[in-house]
Amino acid sequence: MLKNKKITVVYAVSIFLLFVLAVLTIVIPKLLNVTPYVVSDDKMVPEYHKGGLVFVKDVMDPIHVGDTITYYENQGKSIKTRRVLAVDHKIDGYFVKGDSAVKAEMGMVHERNLIGRPHFYLPYIGFLADAKIMNILKCCLFVGAILMTLSTIFFQTERRQKLRQQVE
Repeated sequence: MLKNKKITVVYAVSIFLLFVLAVLTIVIPKLLNVTPYVVSDDKMVPEYHKGGLVFVKDVMDPIHVGDTITYYENQGKSIKTRRVLAVDHKIDGYFVKGDSAVKAEMGMVHERNLIGRPHFYLPYIGFLADAKIMNILKCCLFVGAILMTLSTIFFQTERRQKLRQQVE
C-alpha cells in the first residue's frame, strides 16, 4: 500500500511540474500577446544568454537608439536579438550590435525583417522550443502516460484480488 502512495505522489508531482512548464511557455505568452524565440548566441550577454527563451512583442512605438530588437536574418533562416546603434529613417533600417560584441553587425536590419522588441526573458529553457526536443518530449510523455495507465490498472487489479481474498 505504501508503494502505491509513493507512485501516486511521484505521478502527481510530475504532472504538476509539466503543467507549470506548459503555463510558463504556452499560456502566459498567449495572454500577454508575445511570441517565444530561442536565443541562438551569446552576443547579448549579460542580458540574454544562449539557450534562453526571449518573449518578443510586436513593435507599436518607434524604435530608438539603445532599444533591443529581435529580427529575422538570412531570409528568415535565423533569428537574432541585438541592440540598436543607429536608425536610418530614409530607408527604414537599423544598425545593430550585440552587447558583448566588439563590432557592429554587418549590414542593416530592414523594417520588413523586424519581429519586435523583447518583452521578457527566461534563461535555460530555450531547448523546449526546439522541434526535435519537442518531438522527443512528446514521445516520452506518451510512453509515460501509457506506463502510468498500465501501472494503475495493475495495482487496481492487485488491490481487488487482495480484497477478494480478505472477503473469502
